[in-house]
Amino acid sequence: MPLNAIAMHKKVSCKRLRPNARFQDWLLHLCAEAKAKKSSLEPILKEAVESLEKYPLPLKTGSECIILKGFNKKICLYLDKCLSSVNKDVLSDNRGYREPSSSVRPSPLSPILSSQLITRSSSNSPVSETLSNVGLSQRQGITSNPDSAISENLQENVSSDSGFSNSNKKKRAKSIYKPAHRSGSYAILVTLLEHSKQNNSNFSMTKEGLIEKAQIHCEESFVRPKAGSMYTAWSNMSRLLAKGLVTKTRKKNAEYSLTSEGEKLAMELLEASKNIPNLNDMIFHDKASTSSGVKVQFANTAKQGLTTTEEPCQIEMQPGEFDIILLIDKNETGGLKKRNDPTIMEFNKYPDLKHDYRSLKVGDFTWIAKHKSHPEQELVLPYVVERKRMDDLAASIKDGRFHEQKFRLRRCGLKNVIYLVEKYEKNKGLGLPLPSLLQALTNTRVQDGFKVRSTNSLNQSVRFLAMMTKRLTIRYGKMTLRNGGEECDDSDDDLKFVVPQVVKLMTFEYFNKSSAKTKPLTVKDTFIKLLLQLKGVSVEKALAITNRYPTPHSLIVAYYKCDQQEGELLLASLKYGDQTRNIGPALSKSVYHLFSTLNPK
Repeated sequence: MPLNAIAMHKKVSCKRLRPNARFQDWLLHLCAEAKAKKSSLEPILKEAVESLEKYPLPLKTGSECIILKGFNKKICLYLDKCLSSVNKDVLSDNRGYREPSSSVRPSPLSPILSSQLITRSSSNSPVSETLSNVGLSQRQGITSNPDSAISENLQENVSSDSGFSNSNKKKRAKSIYKPAHRSGSYAILVTLLEHSKQNNSNFSMTKEGLIEKAQIHCEESFVRPKAGSMYTAWSNMSRLLAKGLVTKTRKKNAEYSLTSEGEKLAMELLEASKNIPNLNDMIFHDKASTSSGVKVQFANTAKQGLTTTEEPCQIEMQPGEFDIILLIDKNETGGLKKRNDPTIMEFNKYPDLKHDYRSLKVGDFTWIAKHKSHPEQELVLPYVVERKRMDDLAASIKDGRFHEQKFRLRRCGLKNVIYLVEKYEKNKGLGLPLPSLLQALTNTRVQDGFKVRSTNSLNQSVRFLAMMTKRLTIRYGKMTLRNGGEECDDSDDDLKFVVPQVVKLMTFEYFNKSSAKTKPLTVKDTFIKLLLQLKGVSVEKALAITNRYPTPHSLIVAYYKCDQQEGELLLASLKYGDQTRNIGPALSKSVYHLFSTLNPK
């Protein structure tokens, strides 16, 4: 450092002239060859050289160059190859890398291409590995620069697997393909194996028949892709055909069968899965699940204050005389005659789930107790489920079905209403903002008192319904059920489990008829539906108004007796809901202006 600089207290900075000389020289060779061959890689390499010259810090590996402009994965990959070959050679010969003189243009692999290394015959040497990786076909008589091979390989579309060594490729080739449990490949192999055991004459299956039977063994759907994906479980068939585990007989109306290797693998998979329970076994055959969180104590004596001869009843089901069956609305499916309907196939995954398809007037799912000896005797359990996908929820809010369905669910006579909401893809493009839909679900839970359950797919929704069926079977399995009129005499009160219960339920026939849309409406029901069309009127507010004024005529008469100021505040002090809140002046004013112009006479 000059003394005058120290005396003047000036800042002195030391910079490397060429911090990445090795990488820079290699790229200059590649750039010169690309220019001589008029390759399309010339501008890319020239940009990489310029950015490397401007970078002031030394780079240890080629992968670190990815932060610079002009570098891509292929260039970094070959820089790492050259560097690793040089380092291996230096270690084997116990000598370091010598910086080339400025008068001689350096060769990036000059230590490797020395005469001593070329004459080596070992195939495991770094030289042979490097030359084989960069695309040279001959190991003897090498006269061209290895950088030319690098540039030729860069110009080609090199696969991402070129960065792995030959030994890793051999290890990968030796690995045995084994599908995951209850995956698409697993289901196809196991189904074909079961079919071959059952049919000794015909071992092949068509696509439709294979999908129908394989769905039971798979968690994913064979006909409906996952959210955000274009592939179904059937997409695994191409992999099985490529690996020679399944054969395809003809292109049109193709049939599939197992090869000898596929049959061997299927038997191994079937043997390994014997001790692995599926969802059906976990839900319906789990001994630990038979005990609910509440202690159930049933006595042999009758309930205090209740005798069996108080009221005559037409239907009475003793414990053990009935089955709990899940009823599914037909409109939730694409048609019962459709062979591979996604909803039907999901329910078929649970062989022990007792379910039936009916035409439900309200709700999408409900449960009935069906007598074993007298199948015509059916009582409805006080649970109903309304299933909504997020896009369907937005559409129902737009066209008004949302409030109308909630109103009918409240009036159906079943006390436990569950709103089952399914995620739609990534909840994008729903037609309404996502916060608005979440607010509507919050209002449904808080104001309407419904239970809201969210799932990510149809698969999870069916699993939830299967678990609900099991819990209801446990809850009502030791109860005596009777038909009891218009409403179910049951609630979530846990104290009822201390004593034996005689639960009164409505018949399914009465439930379906009373919930029909086309049934004759009373004047009060029509008045409620009319008020629900007004903005800001909920079911609780409409019920509060109709309890005070059952008909439109009674409300118009009340308005006729008031002046304008009194009429606008006539409904403001009415209480609604469990929290006894006021309807408010704004809504009262809207109702007044709707009915005040009418003459009661």
